[in-house]
Order: sequence, then structure tokens, then C-alpha cells
Amino acid sequence: MDQGSYTFQALCSKYEDFRSPAFTIKVEGKEIKSSEIPLTVEVDLCADGSAGGCSFQIESMYDYEHAKWLNDLTKTLEVGARLEIEGGYVKQEPIFYGYVDEVTVSYSGSGSPSLSVAGLDGLGFLMNCREPMYGGKQEPKKVVQTLLNKPKSVGYAKKLTIGTLPQFDTPVVKEKIDDFKYLRMLAERYCVSLMAINGELIFDNILSNTKSLMTLTVGASLLSFQKRLTLQNQVYEVEIRGMDENKEQIKGVANSVSVKGTGKTAAQTASEFKGTALREENEYVRTNEECKRVAQARLDTLALNYVSGAGTCLGIPELIPGRFLTIEGLDGDTVGDYFITKVHHRFGPDGYLTQFEVKGAKN
Repeated sequence: MDQGSYTFQALCSKYEDFRSPAFTIKVEGKEIKSSEIPLTVEVDLCADGSAGGCSFQIESMYDYEHAKWLNDLTKTLEVGARLEIEGGYVKQEPIFYGYVDEVTVSYSGSGSPSLSVAGLDGLGFLMNCREPMYGGKQEPKKVVQTLLNKPKSVGYAKKLTIGTLPQFDTPVVKEKIDDFKYLRMLAERYCVSLMAINGELIFDNILSNTKSLMTLTVGASLLSFQKRLTLQNQVYEVEIRGMDENKEQIKGVANSVSVKGTGKTAAQTASEFKGTALREENEYVRTNEECKRVAQARLDTLALNYVSGAGTCLGIPELIPGRFLTIEGLDGDTVGDYFITKVHHRFGPDGYLTQFEVKGAKN
């Protein structure tokens, strides 16, 4: 996952003022370029535990005289084929890596035939893996690695990033659930994120990187932005309880949000909420420190739902979910740092735009 930062000036120079947008689709290494074939491309990247995907449509590539698709497109675009998408301008950057999940061929008496293709990243492949798993008392990192290795072993992922996970002494059992849902359950249990970015499958605490990916300014790179505040599911304090190895009760409490941001939290803004609390039992913690760590992670996760926003900017391939984004050029209550949860790249006849969704713990 890209850990760097970018300035708008540097991106403007790299892409020559964002002129002449272009996309390239690679299917098993064979290239389909927007400069040669009319394309409409959409890519969705997520940091909220969802699988990422893409779709593209090809038209005006049918040979009526010989009743076949030019360049053997239907043979190239086969389900299960490895799929890569690059986008940008004079320079293109990798945006998506996965596989072809669905192909639709449409014929019409009033227009030219079209090909529509949908792709999924490596996490999507895990939705089809439903065999039971009985892991005994394995370390959770080994369990996660075993599952994430499945899409990597068939070429639907290139790299795995698995963070530090605590050991547990309870049996690992997976029944009547696919690997993707099981990994989401484990991610929630261990307070980490599950996501895929350009062929990298990530099971880690991505909130720990507080460096801003880039700054978007209204009137320059940022075309529109909206912000929403809600007190739904907000609490002042989280308490996690459990049992240690001697069956003695343990607990940990968190009441200070640690997520990056400026302004006030929900409980600081609405003082009436200082009496609200969430108390949960957790069978996987074994020390007071582990209880406190889980409590802090749960509080931060809930707090992130206090602020939400959505924006549209110039097409920027470097914009990815799982990083913090700085918004400038608006009023003092809106400028600041936000955590990117979703990114949508769209390229077509109207050009290239990037839409994004963000969250924040402070207003």
C-alpha cells in the first residue's frame, strides 16, 4: 500500500495539467488501450471491509461483414482471466488488479453490439471458498495467511500484508461461511482492516499511518465536497471485559478518541453524550492491556462514523482508500483531515473523474 504523500503541483506536472486522460486494460497481459478502442471504465476501491471491483464497456468493435468481434475480444475477455487496469494521462499508474468475474455480450437491432465486463479483486475470489476449516490452536496470523494465500496462489493477488496479531488459545473453526466473511469476522475481532489495493491484500491496522496522502483544494483539484455529522451509535466510553488464563475477570476502558483529526468528538460536541457507554464481553482477550487495546480500537471505529463526507475531484490515480486526506479551501468547520473509505475512478467520453467517500472522528 502506498505510504507516500503527493502535492497537487507535483501531480499537475507529472500529468501535464491533467490533459488527455487515458486508460489501459490488461487481460492476461494482452492490452486494450483507450487510445485505440472506445472505453468506459469504472473502478471501485474500498477500505470498509468490502471487496473492490471494476467494470468496463466496449462498443463499436464488431465486424458485421464477418460476424465477429475485432481483435478476438470475446476470446480475450474470458471469465477467470487475470485483469489489470492502469489509468492516468500522459503517464498511467496501476489502479486495479484482480480477475474477470462476468462478461455480458449485448446485441441490438438499433445499435452496435457491446461487451460489458465486471471484475473483482482477490477478496472477491475468497467469496467462492467455502470449505470448512478446523485450525486447532494456530496463531491467528497463520490462519489469515493461509486464507489470503488462496487468491495469491492462483494469480489474483500479488502481495500480502498482515499486521501483528495476538495469539489466542481457542480453537479456530470455520463452518457454513465463506473465507471472505470469515476474514471480515477476524478483522473485527482483532480490530484491523481488511482491504485490497492493486493486488495487495491487507489485513492490518491502517489507521496507524496518519500522514496525509494529499491535499485537495476547492477551486483547484476539488470539484465538490459535502459533509455530514451524525450522533448515531456514538458513545463516550467503551469497556471490554474478559477472562485471563486463570479465569479471573479482566477489563479495559477507553474514553479518549485517538483518531487523527481537528475539532471536537461527538461526546465533546454534545455534552449529553458523556454518559453513554458500550460494554462488551470478549472471549479472545487475556490481559488488561489487551482489553484496553480492543476498547480503544472499538471506540475509534465508532467515532469514525461521527463525520462522513463525499467529494469529486480531477481524476487522480494516486487517490486510494485507507489513507488520510486533507481538505482545504472551505470554511473552518470543514477543512481538515479525513479518512478515505471508498474511491471510485470513472473514465469515459466525458473525461476522467475520481469520486471518494471519507469519515472522521472530529468535526
